[in-house]
Amino acid sequence: MTINLFDRTVSFLSKSLDMMSLRHQLIASNVANQDTPNYKSKEINFRNELEKVLDVKQLSGDFRTNPGHMPLNSPDISGIDSSLITESGPAYSYDNNSVNVEVEMANMARNTIMYNAAAQVITNKFRWLSFAIKEGR
Repeated sequence: MTINLFDRTVSFLSKSLDMMSLRHQLIASNVANQDTPNYKSKEINFRNELEKVLDVKQLSGDFRTNPGHMPLNSPDISGIDSSLITESGPAYSYDNNSVNVEVEMANMARNTIMYNAAAQVITNKFRWLSFAIKEGR
């Protein structure tokens, strides 16, 4: 009999932290290349991949009080991969560069908040696991 100490939440948060770290690097790269001629900003499409895996319509037999809740028998998310998207939006400068620094900085702030929240949740889960191992001491 195998006992899984880490539930799907830890797996999900671990994958999310990896993707948010990669997204942070891409945003920083976009900001660093704001003056590079013909540079197109890049983005990770992690959310769409996650929504595909957690598609509510594919799952049956779940009872949820709100359609926004995650299904009880969630599929394995280990196969989620990031999709790199090169933005082909309007050029924000005379040299055909598509980086909008204000948008990138807002994305970085949002990404940082999400990363910190996910890190806090996973830290708390490990803290509770440690508490249980020490038998409440």
